[in-house]
This record gives sequence, structure tokens and C-alpha cells, in this order.
Amino acid sequence: MRRPAVVAAASAVALLALACAGGAAPPPDRAAKGKPVAFTTIVQRAIPGQAGQQVRTVVRDADSWRAVWAELRKDGGEALPAEPPAVDFPREMVLVVAMPTQSCVSKVTIQSIGHLGNPTGGTLLVNLLEAPPAPNCRCIVASRPVHAVRLPRTGGIPRFVVTRGQTSCGS
Repeated sequence: MRRPAVVAAASAVALLALACAGGAAPPPDRAAKGKPVAFTTIVQRAIPGQAGQQVRTVVRDADSWRAVWAELRKDGGEALPAEPPAVDFPREMVLVVAMPTQSCVSKVTIQSIGHLGNPTGGTLLVNLLEAPPAPNCRCIVASRPVHAVRLPRTGGIPRFVVTRGQTSCGS
């Protein structure tokens, strides 16, 4: 009599294992990264004395680029040139990221971009490294880290994946 119960229990466990396996997320090292997209840095710096919020945006036309650049130059961003760098918008687009104002030395870096889905749309997987100041840093002037890159034009929607790091201020 115990044998049918053991068989039923074993079958239930096997079915449960199969059902769960289908819904499991891939291990992180095998997660989708997409087809690598080449990009070139337009500007990457921390703007001293600038107050501002987080920025995560894609720019696909010259008017929007002028508006975003003007925002980056506001409230202390005069360290950037008055005119935005030239971009060939029929063939290229720009991704701009910025961290909120930081108390000290910090950096934001677009590390890689991958394209998932069809060539004209899909998703742009944008991997960022945000590195605020280490806890022992003491500075006189706050800054706002910014990184802008140009890449081939696509209709892809950006999805930003952030890794947190730390910027050393020295010993």
C-alpha cells in the first residue's frame, strides 16, 4: 500500500521541479546582454559646483540635443562649451546620463551598450557604473558627474542597468 503513495509523491515532486525550471531566471553570467553597440564618448566629467538631478535620456534630434546641452550647462555647468558637440542625427543619436549632485569627487560611466530585439527598435541595454565619493572624502565644492556618448541611430528604448561603485579620494 505504501508503494502507490511513494510513486504519487515522486511524480508530484518531478512535475513541480519541471514547472519551476521553466520560470527560473537565467544565471547572471548567462543573462541577455544583447548585441554589442559601439559608442564614442562626447563628454565625461564631474561639473564642479553644479546642482542637478539624475538624468537618463536618449537624444535623437538636434533641437533636443541643444535643449539637453543647455540643461547640462545650467547652474554651474559653464565648464562645458557653449555649443553642443556636433552629432550627425540622421545616422547617430546620443545617450546622456548624470548623477544627482554629489558632495565630492564622483564619476558616472556608460560601460557598455547592448541591443536586444529587432534592428530598428527593441531595447538598448545601457550598463552604467555610478561611483559616488568614498565615505572618507571631504571636499569644498560639490560636483555633478555627467557622461554623454554618441552611437548609431536606432529606435530602441533604453533600459539603464546601474552598478554602484565608489570613487576614491586618495589617502
